[in-house]
Amino acid sequence: MQLSGHVQKKQFSTTRMIPTVILLVLCLGSVLGLPDGAPNGICSTLMPRHPGTVAQTSTPPYQVLPAAGQGRVRLILGSPQGLAYEGFMILARDLETGEYVGEFANLPESARHMECLDGVKNGVTHIDKRKKQNLEFDWEAPPYYEGTIIFNSTFAQDYSTYWVGVESPRITVLKRSIDILTAPTPTTTPRTSTPPYYSPTVKTTVNVAENPLYDGCGTTKNCFGAPDGCVEEKNCDAIVTVLVRGERYLFELQAQGSKYVAVGLSDDRKMGEDSVVECVDTAGKIGLHMSWNSGKTNSRRSTPEDAVRLESSFTQDGIIGCKFWRDKMTVVQGREYDLVNTPYNLLVAAGRSASTNGVGFHDVAYSASPEAKLLSDVSGFGATSDVLIRVHGALMLASWIGTASIGILLARYYKQTWVNSQLCGKDQWFAWHRFFMILTWSMTIIAFVIIFVEIGEWSSATIHASLGLVTTILCFVQPFMAALRPHPGTARRPLFNWAHWFVGNAAHICGIIAIFFAVRLNKAKLPEWVEWILVAYVVFHVCTHLFLTFAGCSSDRQANKRVNSFPMKDIHARGSMSHPDVRGDAPYSGMRKLVFGVYFVVIVCFAVALIVINVFAPIEKTWQSLVNATSNY
Repeated sequence: MQLSGHVQKKQFSTTRMIPTVILLVLCLGSVLGLPDGAPNGICSTLMPRHPGTVAQTSTPPYQVLPAAGQGRVRLILGSPQGLAYEGFMILARDLETGEYVGEFANLPESARHMECLDGVKNGVTHIDKRKKQNLEFDWEAPPYYEGTIIFNSTFAQDYSTYWVGVESPRITVLKRSIDILTAPTPTTTPRTSTPPYYSPTVKTTVNVAENPLYDGCGTTKNCFGAPDGCVEEKNCDAIVTVLVRGERYLFELQAQGSKYVAVGLSDDRKMGEDSVVECVDTAGKIGLHMSWNSGKTNSRRSTPEDAVRLESSFTQDGIIGCKFWRDKMTVVQGREYDLVNTPYNLLVAAGRSASTNGVGFHDVAYSASPEAKLLSDVSGFGATSDVLIRVHGALMLASWIGTASIGILLARYYKQTWVNSQLCGKDQWFAWHRFFMILTWSMTIIAFVIIFVEIGEWSSATIHASLGLVTTILCFVQPFMAALRPHPGTARRPLFNWAHWFVGNAAHICGIIAIFFAVRLNKAKLPEWVEWILVAYVVFHVCTHLFLTFAGCSSDRQANKRVNSFPMKDIHARGSMSHPDVRGDAPYSGMRKLVFGVYFVVIVCFAVALIVINVFAPIEKTWQSLVNATSNY
């Protein structure tokens, strides 16, 4: 009985130990979570000891942001979205050998050193589980070290949510001289957990699509460029990126084929009353300047102390670029710019000309974001709607390629064709001439009003704008001149004929030349080969006029009378429409009708083709999207 009781007691004790062991295991699991930081033993993997969890494979919401100093790097561990983190680990390695490099210093109270090598402070981790944001500390390079390093880190948002192997941009160290590259190190294999990814530095020619500037756009930084959609395709003519590091703002500008590239902070999507920072190439050296947009005019302003600071710059292979810090709070032209709390529209521009007082016209690229937003809100900037610009272009093309061309041809060569047929009591040529020219007048005035609404002010900054204004003025006065025309045979009729002919043809010529200059405008987004379509139109138009002119001369010789080829010629007795000989069609009327039919069809085709290209610009992108959609279907 005593033995039996002893056995029962022992069994009872064993039974009670089972939950105790389980409890100890669970406690051990919690201890392995290491709320007081990572142990030195995980330097090689950076993998937290959190049983029952796996590392996240999504894009990390955290980043390691370095800033170069003399012999040291200032690091910020933060999140563009403002997310806090409970734990972290970070260390520096040589990019080629993978060896630990340098030591960390000036740690905040919530961090401690890790010794991945005995006696060397080459890592940093947390000391508690309190929420942290934007921790800052320094990394110091060895005195004679030369090479490229990268910071690898792990961020733990909480016990079960963490990202392993988050990398910083590459950092080149040449005997305490430090240069930080633009973007995080590109990798060729996915990293979901340990070990951190290292690869030897390979010198390759980087094309536009591989430009590291685009890395992190929309996830860790804001990116906005011109033309529309170029950020996604990584081929912007001009681009600005904004990276928020705590309460500091790092801007990076880049443009192709330009002398300058600039970014403006605006209250709306139009130029005027904007604070601008520009990077200008002066004899191969990039200068950083602050300027001010007053309307369409840009002029330099004295830079407030510590308002902006150039971080790095380059010019190579036709590409100009710079990186600069802008203080969160600046006063420009008496206005306060608060980047933390005030949303702004971004204006990005690039051009081929600059002066000592400011930059020239943005003839390479220009774009404005459609809405104001906080620069710390990493969700991407869209592009300004260009519907009004498309409508303006379509109306002008329809007017001066289409209706004006047809109306002028009728008035010049067809006064003695269809003479026995009338429309609304008027000769056919006159009725249709008036119809086409009223359409031209109406569409031109509407197009002018639309572009004025879009721009918001008078503009003569480009040849296109100047010629467009001249065209509109000449077009506007033409119908009023026609309404005041003297009767045929009066003394002032010849003066009217010449004035009406000159104003009409001058407006047509200015309109066509303005369209040529519109092709190269950034906002038009038209391919350069559109110029060849316009050249083909001009050749066809001129050849038709020459053919009808010679045909008119032949008709005059045959019938011993003249076709009223030019509107001013009705001042002559035989050319007057009251002359009895002109009540029948002039010789070769069938040929002229055939020429007009061909001319009408071809001109309509030119106009429709150009309008379609304008409306769907950029047409290459639209066409590619259509092809892709068709192939997928």
